[in-house]
Amino acid sequence: MSDYEIEVIEPAEARPLRRALLHPESAPEAVDHPGDTHPAARHVGAFKDGLLIGIATIHPQPMPGATRTGAWRVRDVAVEHGHRGRGVGALLLERLLEHAAEHEGVVAWATVRVAAFGFFERYGFLRSGAPIDDPDDGPQYLMHAGVRPLHRSWNL
Repeated sequence: MSDYEIEVIEPAEARPLRRALLHPESAPEAVDHPGDTHPAARHVGAFKDGLLIGIATIHPQPMPGATRTGAWRVRDVAVEHGHRGRGVGALLLERLLEHAAEHEGVVAWATVRVAAFGFFERYGFLRSGAPIDDPDDGPQYLMHAGVRPLHRSWNL
């Protein structure tokens, strides 16, 4: 067993990795999202030996094309390259879904880069149609999954 730990972090703590891993061409303030400061938003970080190596965010936001209440948007799930493939992203995603479930979430959704949709599919997310062309991040799928309570130890 390794010593990855998943902890709640502040939005500003996520910014450097969000920029480095997902939006390297953007100015630091350009990687912030309006939902980051929502009172119910949750930002989580994965730590290895005290260093932040992964991030993820979730906040309430209606899903495009849906009328269902209780929708939560998953954003910016990212793990440093040397730590990928070890279950860290799964732990981050599970922690987000747990938070949404605790706040009466019904569905979680995300816009997911084409290269990363397989990760989300492994955790029950379904694609909604063809890829959407995002001018900043390239083609992305709109994906969604039902929110359910999860019970797990958060040390990997």
